[in-house]
Amino acid sequence: MDVISRAIGNDFIASHVDGMREGIERGETLTRTARATGMFTPVVMQMFAVGEETGSLDEMMTFIAEFYEDEVDYDVKTLSDRIEPLIYVAIGGLVLVLALGIFVPMWDVAQLAGR
Repeated sequence: MDVISRAIGNDFIASHVDGMREGIERGETLTRTARATGMFTPVVMQMFAVGEETGSLDEMMTFIAEFYEDEVDYDVKTLSDRIEPLIYVAIGGLVLVLALGIFVPMWDVAQLAGR
């Protein structure tokens, strides 16, 4: 747990991992110390408990990591699908401004030449 807390780039989460390490060193279960941090969802807490009871905590952690990786991938795809139309509108606006920047002076010159 000490290595994990040092490897995490977030001081807030690292302090919670250190708190979990201290709880485990006192003899508490991983589930109890993780619940005390308040960082994990009830689903993850249940998976911790099942992993501890069955002795397959490493497999359960891998499952949790894959589950949340899939969730993040889905959320990123959904976000990009929602942002895409806004990007098209912004690019269209920029093209319009550039086109007007070219054509408005040409129209002014054509009007002056026609007088």
